Amino acid sequence: MSNPKFESISKIINLTRNFDKSMRHKFHHLMQDSDLTFPQLSVISMLEKHGEQKVSELSLKIGLSDSTVSGILDRLEQKKIIKRKRTKDDRRVVKISLTGKSQKFCNDFRQKKEEYFTQLLKKLSEQEIRDIIKGLEILNRALANDEKHIQ
Repeated sequence: MSNPKFESISKIINLTRNFDKSMRHKFHHLMQDSDLTFPQLSVISMLEKHGEQKVSELSLKIGLSDSTVSGILDRLEQKKIIKRKRTKDDRRVVKISLTGKSQKFCNDFRQKKEEYFTQLLKKLSEQEIRDIIKGLEILNRALANDEKHIQ
């Protein structure tokens, strides 16, 4: 005898995994001319969203080791997309931030994403769009409630 709730949860996991994979592929395609890798884009995105960060903070948010993130930062620094700054209080602490060059890149990338989603969603019916909104609202509410329990 099968468990319908377990099967539904499994389907949600597979659908979100497939969505994530498709988006990574699509965003990689959108940014092919930028000469940036997906992990580099992830670092840029985190810095844009959260502002100046330490390497350890970035690593935690992205889910990669400090040494991997340091290598990504080295390459982004060579491209003048990020800058490193030692804090005055503790010279061992290095803060990472975006440069002015990266702000234009972030704006261009955001615009390309919005244009892509607009074109994609235009092809759906109004009911399909309402269904997507309802599902995302439920998922966001579940995530928000879970975050309250963690804190």
